[in-house]
Amino acid sequence: MDTFVGTSGWYYEWNKKKNLDWFVENSGLNSVELNASFYRFPAPSSIRSWSTKGAELRWSIKVHRSITHWRQFGESALETWENFRGLFEPLEHLIDFYLFQAPPKFDDAATALGFAEETGLGEKFALEIRNKKLLGNDDTCEELLEKVTLVSVDSPDYRDRIFSGKIVYVRMHGREGWYSYNYTREEIEETIRKINEFEPEKVYIYFNNNHNMLENARTALKVFFKM
Repeated sequence: MDTFVGTSGWYYEWNKKKNLDWFVENSGLNSVELNASFYRFPAPSSIRSWSTKGAELRWSIKVHRSITHWRQFGESALETWENFRGLFEPLEHLIDFYLFQAPPKFDDAATALGFAEETGLGEKFALEIRNKKLLGNDDTCEELLEKVTLVSVDSPDYRDRIFSGKIVYVRMHGREGWYSYNYTREEIEETIRKINEFEPEKVYIYFNNNHNMLENARTALKVFFKM
């Protein structure tokens, strides 16, 4: 099983130099999830720089909110998506996923699947659903799993379910509080045990809990290698 563990970004107080160089040299992790791209399109010069400095990492790129939240996977989102992806061409060989985080009110699985097919990404299309109705529909989740990588979420609102397939992608937002939460080793071990039960070919787990994400991610990587 190939295991990739990272944080959701690197510009945090635990990064002493607030840059990718420090993350690569000091984090001890082998992957990163770029979250800043959800809020703004990165500068082409930044992406070219990341392709060199982050060449030893596997990347997941969070797609801009204009695609997922404003246009909600509609026809008008396709052109924006093509422009967005075009920016990342210098980094493409390092990118394992484009992360599409749907808003909580979004419950149109058919539209999301149609959009996913238009992109041609296949399993590289990572879909994070935050709608409880969709998450509770087993048939819909199974249909999504056949076409895309369905993201498992650990958070106050969504937990205790790992979506299984040959790839498992988990985002750790904080179990009792969004973003401001420190996972115990026991909680991390519990999550990894659940993942291992499915015997996936690849696992990606990203910590998005701000202050504690680096130490929690380091712990997770150690646990993976011990189990």
